[in-house]
Amino acid sequence: MFMEKRFLRHLLFWLAYLTFEIYTEFEWMSNVFKQYSNLEVFKMAFYPEIMLLFFVKMPLVYFSFYFFKNINKKLNLVFALTILLFSFSFVGFLMYKYFFLSNIYNNLETFQSSNYQLFINSFMDKIFIVGVTIALKSYSISQKLIQREQTLIKEKVEAELNFLKSQINPHFLFNTLNNIYSLARKKSDKTPDIVLKLSKLLRFVLYETQNKKITIEREIQFLNDYIDLEKIRYDSRLDLKINIKVDDFNLEIAPLLLIPMVENAFKHGASETTSNTFLNIDFIVNNGKLEFSVANSFDKKQLLDSTNIGIGLKNLKRQLEIIYPNYDLITNNENSIFKSILKIDLN
Repeated sequence: MFMEKRFLRHLLFWLAYLTFEIYTEFEWMSNVFKQYSNLEVFKMAFYPEIMLLFFVKMPLVYFSFYFFKNINKKLNLVFALTILLFSFSFVGFLMYKYFFLSNIYNNLETFQSSNYQLFINSFMDKIFIVGVTIALKSYSISQKLIQREQTLIKEKVEAELNFLKSQINPHFLFNTLNNIYSLARKKSDKTPDIVLKLSKLLRFVLYETQNKKITIEREIQFLNDYIDLEKIRYDSRLDLKINIKVDDFNLEIAPLLLIPMVENAFKHGASETTSNTFLNIDFIVNNGKLEFSVANSFDKKQLLDSTNIGIGLKNLKRQLEIIYPNYDLITNNENSIFKSILKIDLN
């Protein structure tokens, strides 16, 4: 298929070039040799051009392509192209002087130029076709390189996104399993519901995250299931408030984008504080603009650096840079409260 397309491109180029050369030659000759009919003028324009194309110009161009592709040193390439141009220009000069002039142009005085002038005309003609074709070849190569680079960048970005998704900390899974074990031993009625929520969570992570985008509704369901699982171990000591205001639940968002903020609040906030434990979540979407904020209590003795709460947020920032580069993520901690606010345009 590739070879067929390449052949077709070359064929169309040569047909277009030949048509252009014959047309310009015919226009000039029909004005100069008015004593001849249009058919005779066309023959005088057609036969030399078609012969020069097959015996001089096409071999010259493809030899030039060969040297252009295989000679790496610029000086050697210039030398090789110069030799080619002079050689094929000389062949064209010989065809004009000893064949076209006597057999096609009928020794017309208009073509009775000096040998020097005939050679210069032949040389300039060959420079034109080589220059045009090499320029087109260079452009084609550059476009292929750009396309290949874009493909590699896209593949790299997709691989990085998949890696970032896989880094979602599964500690909640182990905590949940411990809680399920505890509830099962107590023969709690909550056990089936907890197992079902865990199953939904895992199904979401395994399957739905394969999609580049999911609806806001599905993302909220996932967050709620995750929060329900985390709440098991806190009983009544966690003051949890969730505020959701969404004007369009069908808007789409990248999956697992918001979970690092919530996970961070549970892992380094609620689970580390022993008193006044609270977690406030605001999920607001208005006219395609998302504002997601999470505020949680934390222990001042906790070390708030990249080795502690920063890992999940670094992961989030990298995902945002790839998917929503015009995002706004603000974090601050004061008065034993850590707050993170994310703003993105879902449009």
